[in-house]
Amino acid sequence: MSKQEFRKFLLASTACVLLAACSDTSISSPGGNNVGTPPGGGGGGGGTGNVVIDLVPAGGCGTGSIRETSVTHGTTTINACEITGNITSNTTIAANAGVIVTGPVFVGLDDGATAQKPNGEAAGGTPVTLTINPGATLFGAAGSDYIVVTRGSRIEAVGTADSPIVMTSRSDIEGTVGANEIGLWGGLVINGRAPINACIDGTAVGGSADCVKSGEGSSGLFGGDNPADDSGTLRYLQVRFAGFKVNNEDELNGIAFQGVGSGTEVDYVQVHNNADDGVEMFGGAVDLRHLVLTGNSDDSMDYTDGWRGRAQYVLVRQSADGDQGFEFDNRSSNNTLLPRSNPRISNFTLVGQRGGTGSNDSDQGMLIRAGTAGELYNGIVVDFGDNCLDIDDTETFNRIGATGASGDEDLVMQSVALDCVVNFSETAGDPVDVSDWFLGQANNAEIDNTMSDVFPGPIELAVATTDVNALDPWFEPTTYIGAFSGSENAASNWAAGWTYNLFADPGCPTGTTESAEVINNQRICQITGNVTADLHLTRGSVYELVGPVFVGVDRGPDAASPAPSGIEVELTIDPGVTVFGSAGSDYIVIARGSSIRSNGTRTAPVVLTARSDVEGTVGATEIGLWGGLVINGRAPINACIDGTATGGTADCQKSGEGSSGLFGGADPTDDSGNIFYTQVRYAGFKVNNEDELNGIAFQAVGSGTEVDYVQVHNNADDGVEMFGGAVDLRHLVLTGNSDDSMDYTDGWVGRAQYVIIQQSDDGDQAFEFDNRSSNNTLLPRSNPRISNFTLIGRRNGAGSNDSDEGMLIRAGTAGEFYNGIVVDFGNACLNVDDAETFDRIGATGAAGDEDLIIQSTVLDCLTNFKETAGDPVDLSTWFLGQADNAEITNSMSGFTFIPGSTGVVPGATELAVNTTDVNALDSWFEPVTYIGAVEDSNDTWYQGWTFQVTP
Repeated sequence: MSKQEFRKFLLASTACVLLAACSDTSISSPGGNNVGTPPGGGGGGGGTGNVVIDLVPAGGCGTGSIRETSVTHGTTTINACEITGNITSNTTIAANAGVIVTGPVFVGLDDGATAQKPNGEAAGGTPVTLTINPGATLFGAAGSDYIVVTRGSRIEAVGTADSPIVMTSRSDIEGTVGANEIGLWGGLVINGRAPINACIDGTAVGGSADCVKSGEGSSGLFGGDNPADDSGTLRYLQVRFAGFKVNNEDELNGIAFQGVGSGTEVDYVQVHNNADDGVEMFGGAVDLRHLVLTGNSDDSMDYTDGWRGRAQYVLVRQSADGDQGFEFDNRSSNNTLLPRSNPRISNFTLVGQRGGTGSNDSDQGMLIRAGTAGELYNGIVVDFGDNCLDIDDTETFNRIGATGASGDEDLVMQSVALDCVVNFSETAGDPVDVSDWFLGQANNAEIDNTMSDVFPGPIELAVATTDVNALDPWFEPTTYIGAFSGSENAASNWAAGWTYNLFADPGCPTGTTESAEVINNQRICQITGNVTADLHLTRGSVYELVGPVFVGVDRGPDAASPAPSGIEVELTIDPGVTVFGSAGSDYIVIARGSSIRSNGTRTAPVVLTARSDVEGTVGATEIGLWGGLVINGRAPINACIDGTATGGTADCQKSGEGSSGLFGGADPTDDSGNIFYTQVRYAGFKVNNEDELNGIAFQAVGSGTEVDYVQVHNNADDGVEMFGGAVDLRHLVLTGNSDDSMDYTDGWVGRAQYVIIQQSDDGDQAFEFDNRSSNNTLLPRSNPRISNFTLIGRRNGAGSNDSDEGMLIRAGTAGEFYNGIVVDFGNACLNVDDAETFDRIGATGAAGDEDLIIQSTVLDCLTNFKETAGDPVDLSTWFLGQADNAEITNSMSGFTFIPGSTGVVPGATELAVNTTDVNALDSWFEPVTYIGAVEDSNDTWYQGWTFQVTP
């Protein structure tokens, strides 16, 4: 079995099935791949022969305090990496490695409650960083096997949606874990220096550096006085089958956040089948997003000791024998301790099992007690067998509604819906009637729920929401209660694909066909021919284009009078989905009237690429391995196949390159959908000497189409090309493209802001801008507005040809170009060609005679200007005569795209250039006070979602 097959095998929790059929089997280490949405399972296993599971990657285990080892349990031998004892040097676990956690593993030695002693000396511990790469699987065999990150040290466990990091039990690796087993190993503990209120020194003041506490399971000290303390990153992480019970009072949580500060990033984390709480915050101020808590035996989410963090998007699916979904305390031994617990939580869905009986505290949705404050918004609590809401303790009740005094924050609950066997736990003598209090707050309701599993139904969707983003911009704006929106379902939601045992495998979506082939044990769903019904590409599979795929059938140039034979179709692509082609004849065309919704995110971009890229065999400089993406719209163009048609009218249409169909119309605001956080790699097949597919061809695409955070990498023709239309573009990254990176013609009048171009060694122009080369005077005239661009060449051009130029502006185009940096092109930074272009420079008044403007732009190339004898305008004089332009010696530095290339971060020379306030000219543009696409080293909009962009 391949490494990739084992990884899929583990994440789909079907290992037991496969192993049961094995005899004297060798299984290789896991590989990175799309985990899909595994169906769950588990159960007994065991074969009659010996099984060897090899989890050591081909490149080794990593660096630092990690080693190779081998363990045998019964008839199963595991060859793996191992961490054990005290880790006292920076350690990196390789991607896809299998790692045995042996005994308590302490990351670093406690570095104290503050980073510095009063005299400035180091606190005396050993702070280190444990880095865990995507796809790694860490596992323990007993409750004494757990990981503790000490104060001052960091854990950087950064998985991906396709390759989450897994922390689990050895029996899970062996395939013998039962579906309901818990407490098979310890878990993860993180100790930080953020304030707590429970001090082991009774004389210490809560929230001070002297207020520290000893963690559960002998996990060491935590606490300090820095609420912004940073213990690292947890992203796309699963913790499974943990929570060993040390004694009746001391039990390890799935993840214990002990005095952890808000500088720590926690996003996309699941804890499954933990013996104690799923996650528990012991004081501190850590923030949490996209939290999934399933099958935990005690409470799913718990806090105490003065936690003052935030959480958004929390899903709890409580186990049949679990206690509370939420158990929230200030401090049970002293309810009045300060700093008081006072978190803010929004968009939570708590689903019980309706299995509780009687009036005890088990099987409750929310137990709020021990003097805590807090704000809870936009929640759904259903199906708990005892009650949905219980508020206990005099100090908690006494503080409800109290304001003004130090520590007397309110308990607030708004836009929350309840439906349990009993909604409220109320006791005679309570100073507040819980039901009256709950229903007296804004938008709360008792309902008969219409939930579909964990997704809201019409009753939940009708509940008015609270705008928590207006209270705190950390929270993302939402218009729904609960963890999921009304448009999400089991196949398409933020938790799908990277979680364990949460949703059933959706299979190939309707409109696709499952292939008999697999790549790296990933299911392939094929798309072919004309797509004539809405198609939704969900996580869990990769998608293969077989030949030209036409989305919809051309509806004609006029939406008010569509072609009767046309068919309007919407193609939706979920975050993290990969679509590939195997040849130049494999490409996507969005027909007029149809739309694409490419809904990538920063952490899970959509990837459109080549087969060899998916297989892992693509070369770094390969191009033209498949077709690309073509979008046909109804916006105006000036190049009409009917010579009698007038440009810009519905009669002016054109046939697209690569037999991609007709485009053009008379609606500049035409809407072809959206493209967000999307990469197009290795495309641009050459059909013939004149006809070559671009990475993305925007053919008469209108301004109603949204394009933001898009990269085209290693395209054989242009990266993006606009053929007329009025589409606007933001956050555009164009790297390694073989012809021009950004090209337009046929009367494009759109806008663009934040454009980074790293030209390839053999590329032509970064910008190649035309009106129409066959007739420079056609109307409507190309006249875009572009601001904040950084164009980086390779200084490898030679001679006087047009290759390797920064900006080639020609064929009668107008345009406004502001706040630009153009450096390191081997031929020229700027070339303006053709009499019609020159004739129109500075001309105003006549129809179509818009100006060509370049302002606040700097040049530093082998030759800055390409000038030809007889040009009606001296280009250098014209350029330097416009506002704030300059020839410079560039001081670019900082982050790079391709190793060895020029940085994209402006230096002192660039920062000294006056900017043009383009926002004052057009409010579509965001206000800026800098030239170029990147403000400074803290401006990292181009990182994280792009391909081959390395800091």
